[in-house]
Amino acid sequence: MRSPAPKLAADSSFVRELKRLLSRLSAVSAADSLVSLFSDNLRYSSFACGTAGEKLPDGQTIKPELTAQLWFLAEQMLGLIEGSSPADTLVRSARLLGCLQLTAPVSPRRWRERQFGYKLLHRATLSLRLLDHALAHQLITEPTLLLHFRQRQPQNPDCSYRLQVQMPLLVALMLLDAGQLDGKAQRLLTGYSGELDSSRALSAEERAEYLQLIQDGSQRLAQQALVVLPYRGNDKQQRQQHQHSEQQKLALVRLLLQQQQQPLSLLGNLLKIPQVYSSMVLPGRQRYVYEALPKASLLLKDSARRGQLHSTLVEHFLQITGVFPQGFGIAFTPQQHDGSQQEKYELAIVNQLYPPNIAEPLCRVVSRNLQYRRGGHNIRISIAHNLYFKPARQRLATIPKQRLQDILTQLSADWQPGQIRSFIPRCWHPEQFFQQAEHQNLWNNAVLKHN
Repeated sequence: MRSPAPKLAADSSFVRELKRLLSRLSAVSAADSLVSLFSDNLRYSSFACGTAGEKLPDGQTIKPELTAQLWFLAEQMLGLIEGSSPADTLVRSARLLGCLQLTAPVSPRRWRERQFGYKLLHRATLSLRLLDHALAHQLITEPTLLLHFRQRQPQNPDCSYRLQVQMPLLVALMLLDAGQLDGKAQRLLTGYSGELDSSRALSAEERAEYLQLIQDGSQRLAQQALVVLPYRGNDKQQRQQHQHSEQQKLALVRLLLQQQQQPLSLLGNLLKIPQVYSSMVLPGRQRYVYEALPKASLLLKDSARRGQLHSTLVEHFLQITGVFPQGFGIAFTPQQHDGSQQEKYELAIVNQLYPPNIAEPLCRVVSRNLQYRRGGHNIRISIAHNLYFKPARQRLATIPKQRLQDILTQLSADWQPGQIRSFIPRCWHPEQFFQQAEHQNLWNNAVLKHN
């Protein structure tokens, strides 16, 4: 598992903006954060139902307001993810996914921040891109959704696609894991007085009960806490239009949450596939191994074969993400102008969606002679030169021993002779590199080369 890197420099403006949104989502100390509002609403609903062990905070006598803040947070998320054009949106989406991958916390104590901040934004970005893709390719043929999609106007904040489709999708994603904050679910994990290790492996019975509690809590919020926001004005016709629009949005939220439980539902898989993928590529699981992250694509395909996910949508999802997650560290052997392989390797970071070949990531080169650099070019890295794959590692291992020792000495001071093959990296960990603000702009325009 990767180790947390120390903060080395001030963050870039985008990373600062991202951290502000993460705080709005997951700060326990903020009364209006998503985590606090979910916790308060779940506690109130349990108390109202007479659930044993549930008490309200001092002074709380009415149900906390939730709906308006959910729409506000959805708007904030869209502002970070969506761009002024389809091309700009893809760049912003790749940047957000990469930043989340490169900065996600690993400490178990920060599970709320990771679950309701990092993973939520990661899933939201992927769900929005999968929604666009599915509608553009008419995988989803629901007439109302298609109509909104065809009428979309990226630069118009009042666009119906944004208000009636994208925002309900994000609210559904926010509610998806809200049940994790339910008192019963928390007590199952930690015990009544915190005597249990929340990261322990649950038995089959405990896991089934835990998942049911999460689902029940999320559905309870969707049914009881979501309300039509009041219309502010005196125009009767506009009031009716407002109420109809709000009811349609809430209906879509509830429909998405219901269909998320159906493995072969196209609408449900807009939530389910990103949920499964993000849980595999971001830290949090006991089985999390950075070097194994590209295998998430294989696990998705396996789940589709077993009927747990929609197979067609999984294939299209992987067209968007490729095999290598955004922000993943790639080690590769550069190709010379005559097509031959150089006797060295360099470092890159995956920075673009929609690779032409899902196994050939689009990256930003961040080293020259294994020294970090700024202003590198973009590159499409072929299987033959990507050290994640065995053929490239075997080719590098045929380099004369002394030359390979010279290369490895630049990378690590503690390697031992006889470990040459094991020191040929399959990938690298770019978290410390990304801690420096000067290295955080991996998504500006750059020349694309093939390797």
